[in-house]
This record gives sequence, structure tokens and C-alpha cells, in this order.
Amino acid sequence: MKRRDEFGLIRLLTGGQQTPDTLASRLVVGNGDDAAVMSGRTGYDWIACCDTMVEHVHFARRTMRPFDIGHKALAANISDIAAMGGIPLFYLVSLGLPASFEEAEIVEIYEGMSRLAATYHMALVGGDTVAIPGDGPLTITVTVLGEVETGRSLTRAAAKPGDRIFVTGPVGSSGAGLHALLACGIDELPERWQTIAEAHRLPMPQVTAGRVLGESGARIALNDVSDGLASEAWEIAEASRATLVLTEDTIPIADDVVAYAAATGLHAQEWTLYGGEDYQLIGCAPPDEQERLTRAFQDAGLSLHWIGYVTEGLEQVRIRRASGEEALLAKKGYNHFQ
Repeated sequence: MKRRDEFGLIRLLTGGQQTPDTLASRLVVGNGDDAAVMSGRTGYDWIACCDTMVEHVHFARRTMRPFDIGHKALAANISDIAAMGGIPLFYLVSLGLPASFEEAEIVEIYEGMSRLAATYHMALVGGDTVAIPGDGPLTITVTVLGEVETGRSLTRAAAKPGDRIFVTGPVGSSGAGLHALLACGIDELPERWQTIAEAHRLPMPQVTAGRVLGESGARIALNDVSDGLASEAWEIAEASRATLVLTEDTIPIADDVVAYAAATGLHAQEWTLYGGEDYQLIGCAPPDEQERLTRAFQDAGLSLHWIGYVTEGLEQVRIRRASGEEALLAKKGYNHFQ
């Protein structure tokens, strides 16, 4: 079926987008003009982040449906806001569309974003659409604007020797899910592996966890698990100029990941350390804040897992095995240029 022209498509994709009541008074100029205009709040700083997803690099049609592509493109950005302790507010979307994508599929992409945005009371305020010659690839770039209380933004650079390391939930599910999807395809995937596949296709950013950490007032170094637990730990180690030691037997892993590893004869640790795209948060906090933070998470209906400690020395990440032996963790995870 022939697609509408650029302006007709923009009207189709944005016409049904609703601005949440909580943001209506702050959106001065929305969709339809040269740029959006938003008003800030006294006592808050703006946060901005941007990510691009490219077909055959970040996703393939045999592993993700159009709805999933939209969801994940927005989720990656919301997760960055969460890692700063912030509140996501507005987003902009730019699509590079090959002729092979049907109009209905494009609408699905926007539906995936819109559903996730509604969860966090976000508003779409602009973007762009361009034609990609031939069969692709589809590209989608999302920019998210958020806010955080002045002086309360969390960064990777705040870890100090003696701190304890935490993660906000199980890791490795997305990596295992991707392995299963690549092996079977989304339409042929056995029912028993649907949970790990969903962890890859429809990850949920940990905004509430980031807010609990930010509102605690504790000194916290924080990063989101997008490229893998080991990679994100390395980023904290380098930013904080310290050594992070992960304790192997305390890293949380879902039962489905253990079961999938057993069924395939693979090692689950490859996914827990290097899988990426779980969008949990990894961070460091002083030991005297452990109990208070754990209790704050419990009060919010969340879990907090303590998985290691920070020491002086080289900027590196090590893992302490159950046997007591320590080893240097490879500095690897997803890297576009390696």
C-alpha cells in the first residue's frame, strides 16, 4: 500500500498524541512549529540525552516487531534519565524510513513509544521524518528531555574506596533473550523462552529506582546497564578513578536465564556480565547507607542487590569468584566501533 507523503505521515503519527495534564502548562509550543518551547521549573536542572537505533545493528525484523522497536528506542533514553536520578518529561523522534516499511508498521513503532511514554507521563514534542533510499536500513533517533532537582543529579564519578556496589535487579535476561530470538526467530520461539525474549524486546527503565536513589541524598555513583554489567562497572571505575570488585555469587540472575543456559550448554555469566540492554541501574554507595537504601527500596516495592565493593588502586573492574580467587574482568560490552 502506498504511504502518505511526509506531511500526511507526520499528521498521522502525531495527531493522536496526548499531552499529559501534568505537562500541559509547561508546553508553550508543541508539535507543528519549527521547534518546541517548554518552560522549566525553579529549583530543577534540565537533563538531555539522545540515542540512535539502526536496523541490522540494534534490531532485526526477525527478532523484534515494530511495536518493540519503538518501545526500546524510547526506553534506552529514559534509562539514561533514570541513571541521572531524573524525571523524563518530553521526547522528540526522527525516523529514516526505507520504502520497505509499510505505513501500518510505522504507526506501530509510534504506538510502542506512545505506550511507554504514557507510563511515565511524557509528551512527544517534535522530530523529523526522512526517506531512506532502497531497502534501508530503518533508523530511529530519539531525544529525551527530563529534569532533576538542582544539585541532585547522579553521575558515574562519585564512587570512593570502601563503597558498596549495588544493582537494581537481575541482569543477563536481555542477552539470553537475544540469543534465543536469533536462534529461533520471534515467530518460532518456544513458549518457555518468551519471558527472556520479552526482557530483550520490551525492557523497562528503572525510573522509580533512580528517583529513590536521588531523593535519598546519599553520595551515589550511578550508571545504567545498557552495554553490559562489566562495561558499566568499568565506566564507573574510570570516572571515579577507583577499582570495582564484583562478587560473583551475589550478582542476581533470573531462573529463566539459568534454565536457558542449561538447555543450550552455554554459560549464563557471559550474559550477566556482557549481555547488556537490561536497563537496570548499577551504582556505588557508602557502606553506612546500605541499610537505609535497602529499606527505601523495600518501601517503594523494589529490590536492591549488593554485589561488590570499591577499593583504591587502578581504574579497573575485578570479579571475586566463589572460591575466593580474583580475576580482572575484560573491558568489553557492546561497542559500535570495535
